Amino acid sequence: MMTGASYVDFDSYVENLPLLHTWDGGATWNSGGFPAFYLQALRRAVREHFGERPLKIIETGAGNSTITFLYLEPAQLVSVAPSDALRNRIIAYCDEAGIDASTLDYRVARSELELPRMALGSGHTGWGAPKDRPKFDLALIDGGHGWPTVFVDFCYLNLMLSEGGLLVLDDVQLHSIAELSRLLRRQPGFELRHDLLKLQIWEKTNDDPFLPDHSREPYIVQRTQRLERTHELRARVARRIRLRRQQRSAGAPPASAGQ
Repeated sequence: MMTGASYVDFDSYVENLPLLHTWDGGATWNSGGFPAFYLQALRRAVREHFGERPLKIIETGAGNSTITFLYLEPAQLVSVAPSDALRNRIIAYCDEAGIDASTLDYRVARSELELPRMALGSGHTGWGAPKDRPKFDLALIDGGHGWPTVFVDFCYLNLMLSEGGLLVLDDVQLHSIAELSRLLRRQPGFELRHDLLKLQIWEKTNDDPFLPDHSREPYIVQRTQRLERTHELRARVARRIRLRRQQRSAGAPPASAGQ
């Protein structure tokens, strides 16, 4: 981390976050979806979990999360986002603020395409996980928030996340992210360490590269059972309606409610 005369420390940085994002072609600018509170909480949680050792970090999406991760002085930081203009703004701010960005590996790409390339390589075949796949200590899902992107990101980040690593979910208020959170809440191998409203931090407690099949995913089992009960109820209602129609057509009195 550079500490020259122009160096901006972390506390000063979060008090005046750079406006890195525009959603209207440059008419207005904003600091993105991470207010200062979340960036401070994220940095604190990472330090409490890992201590001061240099980390290997990967994120989908980029912005002030990227700069916050650089303040942790990582051994490697991979950011996957489809905007080279955003990359240039991040690097320009780091240059001005004296932040060392030499470990930043910014990949201008859609995460659905880049993460499989990273996790599997070009020549992988077969059913198992590649033994030489990259491994990371921390993964942030904050790229595309629609389906199936959220689950594609999770699939390949989980494949590359080490046991004891942290998985960070942002924007849990969105249904697409909330469903992943509900899955993890019931799934052995993940423990919720911090629940910060729209931000959750999970610890991966095993080294399994994949989640098991649906019969060993408690959330899927629960939802399937509920769906089956709904289908059974609908089938009973449909049978009752057909019976009453048949009775009316035959001129018979309608069946009682208990039938």
